[in-house]
Amino acid sequence: MHTRLSDSPIMNSRLLKQEANLLYKSLAPLLKVNAAFAEVILVDLAKLIQLCGRSSGKVSAAELLSYLVIYALIKQDAEKLDAALNRWEESAENRLKYQKSTLQTILDLTQNQPSDSFELPSILNRLDEEKGTNYLGSATNAIYKFAQAIVKADGLVSLQDLEALSLIWQELHSYRKLATYQEGLTAISPSASQTIEETSADLDRVLEEALAELNDLTGMSNIKEEVKTLTNFLKVQKIRSQRGLAKTTVSLHAVFCGPPGTGKTTVARLMGRIYHGLGFLTQGHLVETDRSGMVAGYVGQTAKQVDDLVKSALNGVLFIDEAYALVPGESGRDFGQEAIDVLLKRMEDHRDRLVVIVAGYTDEMTTFIESNPGLESRFNRYFYFNHYKPEELLSIFEKMASKSHFKLAPGTGEKLQNLFENLYENRDKTFGNARLVRNLFEKSLERQANRLAVLSSLSDELLTTLLPEDIPDRVSGVQTGRES
Repeated sequence: MHTRLSDSPIMNSRLLKQEANLLYKSLAPLLKVNAAFAEVILVDLAKLIQLCGRSSGKVSAAELLSYLVIYALIKQDAEKLDAALNRWEESAENRLKYQKSTLQTILDLTQNQPSDSFELPSILNRLDEEKGTNYLGSATNAIYKFAQAIVKADGLVSLQDLEALSLIWQELHSYRKLATYQEGLTAISPSASQTIEETSADLDRVLEEALAELNDLTGMSNIKEEVKTLTNFLKVQKIRSQRGLAKTTVSLHAVFCGPPGTGKTTVARLMGRIYHGLGFLTQGHLVETDRSGMVAGYVGQTAKQVDDLVKSALNGVLFIDEAYALVPGESGRDFGQEAIDVLLKRMEDHRDRLVVIVAGYTDEMTTFIESNPGLESRFNRYFYFNHYKPEELLSIFEKMASKSHFKLAPGTGEKLQNLFENLYENRDKTFGNARLVRNLFEKSLERQANRLAVLSSLSDELLTTLLPEDIPDRVSGVQTGRES
Protein backbone atom coordinates (compact mmCIF):
# COMPACT_ATOMS: atom_id res chain seq x y z
CA MET A 1 0.00 0.00 0.00
CA HIS A 2 1.34 3.42 -0.97
CA THR A 3 0.78 5.79 1.93
CA ARG A 4 1.65 9.47 2.26
CA LEU A 5 1.47 12.01 5.03
CA SER A 6 -1.37 14.43 5.49
CA ASP A 7 -0.67 18.04 6.36
CA SER A 8 -3.98 18.37 8.24
CA PRO A 9 -3.63 19.62 11.85
CA ILE A 10 -4.37 17.53 14.93
CA MET A 11 -7.73 18.71 16.28
CA ASN A 12 -7.66 17.00 19.67
CA SER A 13 -4.29 15.51 20.55
CA ARG A 14 -5.16 15.24 24.25
CA LEU A 15 -8.17 13.02 23.48
CA LEU A 16 -6.10 10.86 21.12
CA LYS A 17 -3.45 10.29 23.76
CA GLN A 18 -6.15 9.44 26.27
CA GLU A 19 -7.81 6.92 23.90
CA ALA A 20 -4.46 5.30 23.14
CA ASN A 21 -3.80 4.92 26.85
CA LEU A 22 -7.26 3.37 27.40
CA LEU A 23 -6.60 0.94 24.56
CA TYR A 24 -3.30 -0.07 26.13
CA LYS A 25 -4.99 -0.73 29.48
CA SER A 26 -7.58 -2.93 27.74
CA LEU A 27 -4.89 -4.93 25.92
CA ALA A 28 -2.36 -5.13 28.76
CA PRO A 29 -3.81 -8.41 30.19
CA LEU A 30 -2.93 -10.13 26.89
CA LEU A 31 0.72 -9.15 27.26
CA LYS A 32 0.77 -10.93 30.61
CA VAL A 33 -0.67 -14.09 29.03
CA ASN A 34 2.03 -14.17 26.35
CA ALA A 35 4.58 -11.51 25.38
CA ALA A 36 4.20 -12.54 21.73
CA PHE A 37 0.83 -10.78 21.65
CA ALA A 38 2.71 -7.45 21.49
CA GLU A 39 3.81 -8.10 17.91
CA VAL A 40 0.36 -9.27 16.79
CA ILE A 41 -1.34 -6.22 18.30
CA LEU A 42 1.14 -3.76 16.78
CA VAL A 43 0.83 -5.30 13.30
CA ASP A 44 -2.98 -5.23 13.41
CA LEU A 45 -3.07 -1.65 14.71
CA ALA A 46 -0.68 -0.65 11.93
CA LYS A 47 -3.15 -2.12 9.43
CA LEU A 48 -5.96 -0.26 11.17
CA ILE A 49 -4.11 3.05 10.77
CA GLN A 50 -3.68 2.33 7.07
CA LEU A 51 -7.37 1.52 6.68
CA CYS A 52 -8.31 4.80 8.38
CA GLY A 53 -5.92 6.71 6.12
CA ARG A 54 -7.16 4.99 2.98
CA SER A 55 -10.40 7.02 3.03
CA SER A 56 -8.49 10.20 2.20
CA GLY A 57 -5.43 8.67 0.58
CA LYS A 58 -3.26 10.10 3.36
CA VAL A 59 -2.30 9.06 6.87
CA SER A 60 -3.07 12.01 9.13
CA ALA A 61 -0.97 13.40 11.95
CA ALA A 62 -3.73 12.34 14.35
CA GLU A 63 -3.54 8.73 13.21
CA LEU A 64 0.25 8.68 13.47
CA LEU A 65 0.28 10.27 16.92
CA SER A 66 -2.25 7.69 18.13
CA TYR A 67 -0.11 4.85 16.83
CA LEU A 68 3.10 6.26 18.28
CA VAL A 69 1.53 6.42 21.76
CA ILE A 70 0.21 2.85 21.72
CA TYR A 71 3.45 1.59 20.15
CA ALA A 72 5.54 3.23 22.89
CA LEU A 73 3.28 1.88 25.65
CA ILE A 74 3.31 -1.69 24.35
CA LYS A 75 7.04 -1.67 23.68
CA GLN A 76 7.71 0.16 26.95
CA ASP A 77 9.87 2.55 24.94
CA ALA A 78 10.44 5.59 27.17
CA GLU A 79 12.06 7.65 24.41
CA LYS A 80 9.17 7.18 21.98
CA LEU A 81 6.63 7.81 24.73
CA ASP A 82 8.34 11.10 25.58
CA ALA A 83 8.32 11.99 21.88
CA ALA A 84 4.58 11.32 21.65
CA LEU A 85 3.49 12.96 24.89
CA ASN A 86 5.87 15.91 25.02
CA ARG A 87 8.20 16.61 22.10
CA TRP A 88 5.67 15.99 19.29
CA GLU A 89 4.02 19.39 19.72
CA GLU A 90 7.14 21.42 20.52
CA SER A 91 7.58 22.41 16.88
CA ALA A 92 6.41 21.67 13.34
CA GLU A 93 9.88 20.28 12.64
CA ASN A 94 9.60 17.79 15.48
CA ARG A 95 6.11 16.78 14.45
CA LEU A 96 7.16 16.10 10.86
CA LYS A 97 10.17 14.07 12.02
CA TYR A 98 8.08 11.84 14.29
CA GLN A 99 5.35 11.48 11.66
CA LYS A 100 7.86 10.18 9.14
CA SER A 101 9.49 7.74 11.56
CA THR A 102 6.11 6.43 12.76
CA LEU A 103 4.85 6.01 9.21
CA GLN A 104 8.00 4.04 8.38
CA THR A 105 7.39 1.81 11.41
CA ILE A 106 3.85 1.12 10.17
CA LEU A 107 5.06 0.30 6.66
CA ASP A 108 7.81 -1.97 7.99
CA LEU A 109 5.38 -3.92 10.21
CA THR A 110 2.83 -4.42 7.44
CA GLN A 111 5.27 -5.25 4.68
CA ASN A 112 4.17 -8.41 2.81
CA GLN A 113 1.03 -8.55 4.98
CA PRO A 114 -2.56 -8.52 3.65
CA SER A 115 -3.64 -5.00 4.59
CA ASP A 116 -7.32 -5.81 5.27
CA SER A 117 -6.85 -8.94 7.38
CA PHE A 118 -6.43 -8.78 11.17
CA GLU A 119 -4.73 -11.67 12.98
CA LEU A 120 -5.64 -10.85 16.59
CA PRO A 121 -9.37 -11.77 16.46
CA SER A 122 -8.66 -15.30 15.18
CA ILE A 123 -5.97 -15.90 17.79
CA LEU A 124 -8.10 -14.56 20.65
CA ASN A 125 -11.12 -16.54 19.46
CA ARG A 126 -9.04 -19.72 19.66
CA LEU A 127 -7.48 -18.70 22.99
CA ASP A 128 -10.93 -18.17 24.52
CA GLU A 129 -12.03 -21.59 23.26
CA GLU A 130 -8.95 -23.28 24.72
CA LYS A 131 -8.76 -21.49 28.05
CA GLY A 132 -12.38 -20.52 28.65
CA THR A 133 -11.40 -16.85 28.83
CA ASN A 134 -13.16 -13.81 27.37
CA TYR A 135 -10.36 -11.74 25.86
CA LEU A 136 -11.87 -11.45 22.37
CA GLY A 137 -14.89 -9.29 23.20
CA SER A 138 -13.07 -6.76 25.37
CA ALA A 139 -10.14 -6.46 22.95
CA THR A 140 -12.20 -5.97 19.78
CA ASN A 141 -14.51 -3.46 21.48
CA ALA A 142 -11.51 -1.46 22.72
CA ILE A 143 -9.84 -1.49 19.29
CA TYR A 144 -13.04 -0.40 17.53
CA LYS A 145 -13.51 2.45 20.01
CA PHE A 146 -9.90 3.48 19.30
CA ALA A 147 -10.67 3.49 15.56
CA GLN A 148 -13.72 5.67 16.12
CA ALA A 149 -11.63 8.17 18.08
CA ILE A 150 -9.03 8.34 15.30
CA VAL A 151 -11.63 8.89 12.58
CA LYS A 152 -13.31 11.69 14.55
CA ALA A 153 -10.06 13.42 15.56
CA ASP A 154 -10.17 16.04 12.78
CA GLY A 155 -13.76 17.02 13.62
CA LEU A 156 -15.23 15.73 10.35
CA VAL A 157 -16.48 12.19 9.58
CA SER A 158 -16.91 11.55 5.86
CA LEU A 159 -18.75 8.75 4.08
CA GLN A 160 -15.32 7.24 3.34
CA ASP A 161 -14.52 7.32 7.06
CA LEU A 162 -17.76 5.42 7.78
CA GLU A 163 -16.82 2.86 5.16
CA ALA A 164 -13.40 2.44 6.80
CA LEU A 165 -15.05 1.92 10.21
CA SER A 166 -17.44 -0.61 8.68
CA LEU A 167 -14.52 -2.56 7.21
CA ILE A 168 -12.64 -2.45 10.52
CA TRP A 169 -15.76 -3.72 12.32
CA GLN A 170 -16.05 -6.62 9.86
CA GLU A 171 -12.39 -7.56 10.21
CA LEU A 172 -12.58 -7.45 14.01
CA HIS A 173 -15.44 -9.96 13.83
CA SER A 174 -13.92 -12.28 11.22
CA TYR A 175 -12.06 -15.36 12.42
CA ARG A 176 -10.11 -18.04 10.61
CA LYS A 177 -9.71 -21.52 12.01
CA LEU A 178 -6.55 -22.25 14.01
CA ALA A 179 -5.48 -25.60 15.44
CA THR A 180 -4.36 -23.77 18.60
CA TYR A 181 -4.05 -20.09 19.49
CA GLN A 182 -0.31 -20.72 19.76
CA GLU A 183 -0.27 -21.50 16.03
CA GLY A 184 -1.41 -17.96 15.28
CA LEU A 185 1.13 -16.42 17.64
CA THR A 186 3.97 -18.51 16.27
CA ALA A 187 3.15 -17.39 12.73
CA ILE A 188 3.84 -13.81 13.84
CA SER A 189 6.51 -14.50 16.47
CA PRO A 190 8.24 -17.91 16.15
CA SER A 191 9.73 -17.60 19.63
CA ALA A 192 6.29 -17.27 21.29
CA SER A 193 6.37 -18.83 24.74
CA GLN A 194 3.69 -20.91 26.48
CA THR A 195 1.48 -19.57 29.26
CA ILE A 196 2.99 -20.09 32.70
CA GLU A 197 1.52 -22.68 35.02
CA GLU A 198 -1.41 -21.37 37.01
CA THR A 199 -1.35 -20.95 40.77
CA SER A 200 -4.18 -21.61 43.21
CA ALA A 201 -4.94 -17.89 43.22
CA ASP A 202 -5.18 -17.95 39.42
CA LEU A 203 -7.73 -20.78 39.56
CA ASP A 204 -9.77 -18.95 42.19
CA ARG A 205 -9.84 -15.93 39.90
CA VAL A 206 -10.93 -18.07 36.92
CA LEU A 207 -13.79 -19.51 38.99
CA GLU A 208 -14.85 -16.15 40.35
CA GLU A 209 -14.85 -14.49 36.92
CA ALA A 210 -16.77 -17.36 35.29
CA LEU A 211 -19.48 -17.30 37.97
CA ALA A 212 -19.71 -13.50 37.71
CA GLU A 213 -20.18 -13.72 33.95
CA LEU A 214 -22.84 -16.40 34.39
CA ASN A 215 -24.75 -14.23 36.87
CA ASP A 216 -24.49 -11.28 34.48
CA LEU A 217 -26.29 -13.16 31.70
CA THR A 218 -29.86 -12.11 31.02
CA GLY A 219 -32.56 -14.39 32.48
CA MET A 220 -31.69 -18.07 33.08
CA SER A 221 -32.56 -17.96 36.78
CA ASN A 222 -33.04 -21.74 36.94
CA ILE A 223 -29.74 -22.40 35.15
CA LYS A 224 -27.84 -20.03 37.43
CA GLU A 225 -29.27 -21.70 40.54
CA GLU A 226 -28.45 -25.21 39.30
CA VAL A 227 -24.88 -24.23 38.36
CA LYS A 228 -24.43 -22.59 41.77
CA THR A 229 -25.62 -25.77 43.51
CA LEU A 230 -23.34 -27.95 41.39
CA THR A 231 -20.38 -25.64 42.03
CA ASN A 232 -20.91 -25.77 45.80
CA PHE A 233 -21.18 -29.55 45.66
CA LEU A 234 -17.93 -29.85 43.68
CA LYS A 235 -16.15 -27.51 46.11
CA VAL A 236 -17.08 -29.79 49.00
CA GLN A 237 -15.99 -32.89 47.07
CA LYS A 238 -12.64 -31.26 46.34
CA ILE A 239 -12.09 -30.45 50.04
CA ARG A 240 -13.06 -33.99 51.07
CA SER A 241 -10.61 -35.41 48.54
CA GLN A 242 -7.80 -33.15 49.79
CA ARG A 243 -8.41 -34.38 53.32
CA GLY A 244 -8.42 -38.05 52.35
CA LEU A 245 -12.14 -38.53 52.97
CA ALA A 246 -14.42 -40.63 50.81
CA LYS A 247 -16.03 -38.62 48.04
CA THR A 248 -19.22 -39.18 46.08
CA THR A 249 -18.73 -40.08 42.44
CA VAL A 250 -20.17 -37.31 40.28
CA SER A 251 -20.51 -37.06 36.53
CA LEU A 252 -19.63 -33.71 35.01
CA HIS A 253 -21.23 -34.63 31.68
CA ALA A 254 -24.53 -32.86 31.00
CA VAL A 255 -27.51 -32.56 28.68
CA PHE A 256 -28.54 -29.01 27.72
CA CYS A 257 -32.18 -28.99 26.59
CA GLY A 258 -33.87 -26.05 24.91
CA PRO A 259 -34.52 -24.07 21.73
CA PRO A 260 -31.78 -22.30 19.72
CA GLY A 261 -30.32 -18.98 20.84
CA THR A 262 -31.01 -19.49 24.55
CA GLY A 263 -27.38 -19.42 25.67
CA LYS A 264 -26.50 -23.12 25.70
CA THR A 265 -23.11 -22.67 24.05
CA THR A 266 -22.30 -19.67 26.25
CA VAL A 267 -23.13 -21.58 29.43
CA ALA A 268 -21.16 -24.61 28.20
CA ARG A 269 -18.11 -22.39 27.75
CA LEU A 270 -18.58 -20.98 31.26
CA MET A 271 -19.00 -24.49 32.68
CA GLY A 272 -15.61 -25.39 31.26
CA ARG A 273 -14.08 -22.41 33.02
CA ILE A 274 -15.89 -23.30 36.26
CA TYR A 275 -14.58 -26.88 36.14
CA HIS A 276 -11.12 -25.47 35.42
CA GLY A 277 -11.33 -23.02 38.31
CA LEU A 278 -12.39 -25.84 40.62
CA GLY A 279 -9.43 -27.94 39.51
CA PHE A 280 -11.42 -30.70 37.76
CA LEU A 281 -10.08 -29.73 34.32
CA THR A 282 -6.57 -28.44 33.67
CA GLN A 283 -7.61 -26.17 30.79
CA GLY A 284 -11.40 -25.86 30.63
CA HIS A 285 -11.53 -24.82 26.97
CA LEU A 286 -14.55 -25.55 24.76
CA VAL A 287 -14.51 -27.51 21.51
CA GLU A 288 -17.80 -27.15 19.66
CA THR A 289 -19.11 -29.61 17.07
CA ASP A 290 -22.24 -31.24 15.65
CA ARG A 291 -23.13 -34.28 13.55
CA SER A 292 -21.27 -32.96 10.49
CA GLY A 293 -18.07 -32.69 12.52
CA MET A 294 -18.33 -36.24 13.86
CA VAL A 295 -19.82 -38.40 11.10
CA ALA A 296 -18.00 -39.14 7.86
CA GLY A 297 -19.52 -40.43 4.66
CA TYR A 298 -17.50 -43.60 4.31
CA VAL A 299 -16.11 -46.51 6.34
CA GLY A 300 -13.18 -45.90 8.67
CA GLN A 301 -13.35 -42.12 8.83
CA THR A 302 -16.01 -41.51 11.49
CA ALA A 303 -13.91 -43.09 14.25
CA LYS A 304 -10.94 -40.93 13.26
CA GLN A 305 -13.03 -37.75 13.24
CA VAL A 306 -14.39 -38.49 16.70
CA ASP A 307 -10.92 -39.37 18.00
CA ASP A 308 -9.53 -36.09 16.65
CA LEU A 309 -12.33 -34.11 18.29
CA VAL A 310 -11.84 -35.85 21.63
CA LYS A 311 -8.09 -35.27 21.45
CA SER A 312 -8.59 -31.54 20.86
CA ALA A 313 -11.08 -31.37 23.77
CA LEU A 314 -8.98 -33.24 26.35
CA ASN A 315 -8.72 -31.30 29.64
CA GLY A 316 -11.74 -29.29 28.50
CA VAL A 317 -15.32 -29.57 27.28
CA LEU A 318 -16.59 -31.19 24.08
CA PHE A 319 -19.90 -29.50 23.20
CA ILE A 320 -22.10 -31.40 20.70
CA ASP A 321 -24.95 -29.30 19.37
CA GLU A 322 -28.10 -31.01 18.02
CA ALA A 323 -26.64 -34.29 19.25
CA TYR A 324 -29.89 -36.15 18.52
CA ALA A 325 -29.04 -35.85 14.80
CA LEU A 326 -26.39 -38.54 15.35
CA VAL A 327 -29.24 -41.06 15.20
CA PRO A 328 -31.58 -40.18 12.30
CA GLY A 329 -35.20 -41.21 12.69
CA GLU A 330 -35.36 -43.22 9.49
CA SER A 331 -33.60 -46.54 9.27
CA GLY A 332 -30.79 -47.21 6.84
CA ARG A 333 -27.01 -47.19 6.60
CA ASP A 334 -25.56 -44.44 8.76
CA PHE A 335 -22.35 -43.87 10.69
CA GLY A 336 -24.00 -41.87 13.48
CA GLN A 337 -24.16 -44.91 15.77
CA GLU A 338 -20.46 -45.53 15.18
CA ALA A 339 -19.75 -41.95 16.29
CA ILE A 340 -21.75 -42.54 19.49
CA ASP A 341 -19.98 -45.83 20.22
CA VAL A 342 -16.52 -44.30 19.74
CA LEU A 343 -17.48 -41.27 21.86
CA LEU A 344 -18.71 -43.45 24.74
CA LYS A 345 -15.48 -45.45 24.64
CA ARG A 346 -13.33 -42.32 24.70
CA MET A 347 -15.40 -40.84 27.55
CA GLU A 348 -14.48 -43.91 29.57
CA ASP A 349 -10.83 -43.88 28.47
CA HIS A 350 -10.45 -40.22 29.44
CA ARG A 351 -13.01 -39.97 32.25
CA ASP A 352 -10.76 -37.65 34.29
CA ARG A 353 -9.78 -35.41 31.39
CA LEU A 354 -12.93 -34.93 29.34
CA VAL A 355 -16.36 -33.40 29.91
CA VAL A 356 -19.01 -33.87 27.23
CA ILE A 357 -22.08 -31.65 26.98
CA VAL A 358 -24.76 -32.60 24.45
CA ALA A 359 -27.43 -30.09 23.45
CA GLY A 360 -30.63 -29.73 21.47
CA TYR A 361 -34.40 -29.45 21.59
CA THR A 362 -35.86 -30.88 24.81
CA ASP A 363 -38.04 -33.67 23.41
CA GLU A 364 -35.47 -34.86 20.89
CA MET A 365 -32.65 -34.88 23.48
CA THR A 366 -34.71 -36.85 25.99
CA THR A 367 -35.52 -39.45 23.34
CA PHE A 368 -31.89 -39.51 22.20
CA ILE A 369 -30.44 -40.16 25.67
CA GLU A 370 -33.07 -42.75 26.60
CA SER A 371 -32.52 -44.66 23.36
CA ASN A 372 -29.05 -45.85 24.37
CA PRO A 373 -28.12 -47.42 27.75
CA GLY A 374 -24.54 -46.17 27.38
CA LEU A 375 -25.71 -42.59 26.97
CA GLU A 376 -28.24 -42.89 29.76
CA SER A 377 -25.63 -44.12 32.22
CA ARG A 378 -23.21 -41.28 31.48
CA PHE A 379 -25.62 -38.37 31.05
CA ASN A 380 -27.81 -37.96 34.11
CA ARG A 381 -27.52 -34.21 34.66
CA TYR A 382 -30.05 -32.11 32.72
CA PHE A 383 -30.23 -28.33 32.32
CA TYR A 384 -33.38 -26.83 30.78
CA PHE A 385 -33.09 -23.57 28.83
CA ASN A 386 -36.28 -21.59 28.22
CA HIS A 387 -37.26 -19.08 25.53
CA TYR A 388 -36.31 -15.52 26.44
CA LYS A 389 -39.30 -13.35 27.33
CA PRO A 390 -39.84 -10.01 25.49
CA GLU A 391 -38.32 -7.92 28.30
CA GLU A 392 -35.29 -10.24 28.36
CA LEU A 393 -34.86 -9.94 24.58
CA LEU A 394 -34.90 -6.15 25.00
CA SER A 395 -32.28 -6.41 27.76
CA ILE A 396 -30.05 -8.51 25.48
CA PHE A 397 -30.38 -5.91 22.71
CA GLU A 398 -29.50 -3.12 25.15
CA LYS A 399 -26.40 -5.01 26.33
CA MET A 400 -25.26 -5.56 22.74
CA ALA A 401 -25.73 -1.85 22.05
CA SER A 402 -23.86 -0.80 25.19
CA LYS A 403 -20.89 -3.08 24.48
CA SER A 404 -20.59 -1.53 21.01
CA HIS A 405 -20.90 2.01 22.42
CA PHE A 406 -24.46 2.68 21.21
CA LYS A 407 -27.42 4.04 23.16
CA LEU A 408 -31.16 4.05 22.47
CA ALA A 409 -32.97 7.31 21.78
CA PRO A 410 -36.38 7.95 23.39
CA GLY A 411 -38.95 5.76 21.67
CA THR A 412 -36.43 3.19 20.42
CA GLY A 413 -36.84 0.94 23.45
CA GLU A 414 -40.64 1.08 23.12
CA LYS A 415 -40.47 0.07 19.47
CA LEU A 416 -38.15 -2.81 20.30
CA GLN A 417 -40.42 -3.97 23.13
CA ASN A 418 -43.34 -3.93 20.69
CA LEU A 419 -41.40 -5.93 18.16
CA PHE A 420 -40.20 -8.51 20.69
CA GLU A 421 -43.69 -9.00 22.07
CA ASN A 422 -45.04 -9.75 18.59
CA LEU A 423 -42.14 -12.07 17.83
CA TYR A 424 -42.57 -13.89 21.13
CA GLU A 425 -46.33 -14.34 20.70
CA ASN A 426 -45.84 -15.74 17.18
CA ARG A 427 -42.81 -17.90 18.02
CA ASP A 428 -42.52 -21.47 16.84
CA LYS A 429 -40.03 -24.24 17.50
CA THR A 430 -37.32 -22.47 15.49
CA PHE A 431 -37.64 -19.11 17.30
CA GLY A 432 -34.10 -17.73 17.39
CA ASN A 433 -34.05 -15.94 20.77
CA ALA A 434 -30.65 -14.24 21.26
CA ARG A 435 -29.60 -15.12 17.69
CA LEU A 436 -32.64 -13.23 16.45
CA VAL A 437 -31.65 -10.27 18.63
CA ARG A 438 -28.12 -10.30 17.22
CA ASN A 439 -29.51 -10.31 13.66
CA LEU A 440 -31.87 -7.44 14.53
CA PHE A 441 -29.04 -5.44 16.12
CA GLU A 442 -26.84 -5.81 13.03
CA LYS A 443 -29.72 -4.82 10.72
CA SER A 444 -30.34 -1.77 12.91
CA LEU A 445 -26.69 -0.70 12.59
CA GLU A 446 -26.94 -1.00 8.80
CA ARG A 447 -30.06 1.18 8.76
CA GLN A 448 -28.37 3.73 11.01
CA ALA A 449 -25.34 3.84 8.68
CA ASN A 450 -27.61 4.46 5.67
CA ARG A 451 -29.33 7.27 7.57
CA LEU A 452 -26.02 8.92 8.56
CA ALA A 453 -24.33 8.53 5.18
CA VAL A 454 -26.21 11.49 3.69
CA LEU A 455 -25.21 13.89 6.49
CA SER A 456 -22.27 16.23 6.01
CA SER A 457 -21.30 16.50 9.67
CA LEU A 458 -21.48 13.77 12.31
CA SER A 459 -21.21 14.31 16.05
CA ASP A 460 -20.46 11.66 18.67
CA GLU A 461 -24.13 11.81 19.62
CA LEU A 462 -25.27 10.95 16.10
CA LEU A 463 -22.71 8.16 15.70
CA THR A 464 -23.67 6.42 18.93
CA THR A 465 -27.47 6.82 18.98
CA LEU A 466 -30.05 4.40 17.55
CA LEU A 467 -33.35 6.07 16.64
CA PRO A 468 -36.72 4.31 16.30
CA GLU A 469 -36.46 4.49 12.51
CA ASP A 470 -33.20 2.51 12.67
CA ILE A 471 -35.13 -0.52 13.99
CA PRO A 472 -36.63 -2.68 11.20
CA ASP A 473 -40.44 -2.84 11.19
CA ARG A 474 -40.46 -6.44 10.06
CA VAL A 475 -38.36 -9.35 11.25
CA SER A 476 -38.85 -12.97 10.16
CA GLY A 477 -42.24 -12.19 8.69
CA VAL A 478 -43.59 -10.43 11.80
CA GLN A 479 -44.68 -6.84 11.24
CA THR A 480 -44.80 -4.14 13.92
CA GLY A 481 -46.38 -0.81 13.15
CA ARG A 482 -46.05 1.04 9.88
CA GLU A 483 -43.71 -0.14 7.11
CA SER A 484 -40.77 2.20 6.54
